[in-house]
Amino acid sequence: RRRMATEPSPQRAYRAACPNCGAPVEFRSAAAPFAVCSFCRSTVVRAGDQLRKIGESAEVFDDHTPLQLGVAGKYQGAPFTLVGRLQYRYADGTWNEWHALFESGADAQKSGWLSEDNGRYVVAFDAPLTTPLPPPEQLRPGAPITVNGQSWTVGSVVAAKLIAAEGELPKRPNLEHGFVVAD
Repeated sequence: RRRMATEPSPQRAYRAACPNCGAPVEFRSAAAPFAVCSFCRSTVVRAGDQLRKIGESAEVFDDHTPLQLGVAGKYQGAPFTLVGRLQYRYADGTWNEWHALFESGADAQKSGWLSEDNGRYVVAFDAPLTTPLPPPEQLRPGAPITVNGQSWTVGSVVAAKLIAAEGELPKRPNLEHGFVVAD
């Protein structure tokens, strides 16, 4: 039988009862230790075969996105499934960043992000920094910047705040503090 891109790999999938309400919480990736229960909005962390409640997430604002958890797609020929979502607010509205789980040969998985803002989509992958970034207050739209030895131009600088999360996530969602986003 051929395994479709939307089916989790059997050795990677994990399901346990939410410690708050008892509903099933699923993890498709061994690399994602955090999830938000779809029933009670509890943020849980996976530690071995146990789940522990570490907070709660607000309800995701209905922004009429065509995307949803479990949707599969391809990026540069690589199949992925959307397994988590972060929703942010800034002065001009909201945007989503979808946690995308990519299948990459021999059942290896890697995470990426599909950002969605007003019908525009960007795929990105986390990369380690080899040089420090300038402080946010020094960033100005149109200014040149060097990151990891590569030249870039700052496109925009906005203050943002994570307002809600759902699904499976590689890091604990921080709903308490705002931050600066520079494109």
